[in-house]
Amino acid sequence: MKTEKQSFIFQKEQVQEYVQMLGDSNPAYESETKAQNLGFQTIPIPPTMPMTLYNSFEIPWTLQAPVILRKQRCINHTKMYIDEVYTGFISLSVVKVKKGHTFSKQTLFLYNEEGYLCFSGISQIVSGELV
Repeated sequence: MKTEKQSFIFQKEQVQEYVQMLGDSNPAYESETKAQNLGFQTIPIPPTMPMTLYNSFEIPWTLQAPVILRKQRCINHTKMYIDEVYTGFISLSVVKVKKGHTFSKQTLFLYNEEGYLCFSGISQIVSGELV
């Protein structure tokens, strides 16, 4: 099962707000000039920031309480940058029910305009019954 595909563009202001919240003082996030001086083509997306996109998707399944995040992993397949279009979806897989608990894996996949996988965000979850 998976969500509908959606497209996203990360803006400079979003990145700066995110790194400020994290307390990340890497100058690559401050300006395009500083990012380029550090070897980036423009301001990069922080490695875990794509996970914030979960709020943008309409999830066609419901996890029943209690919901526990067991493990989470972010895989950056290639560097991502501001002002570029990324398309993605969330996939639900490995659903097993054991003693009234549902064990599942949700993965956020993001692709660039050329269709190359840029990011995989994997969440392993334990919840009540899946609806």
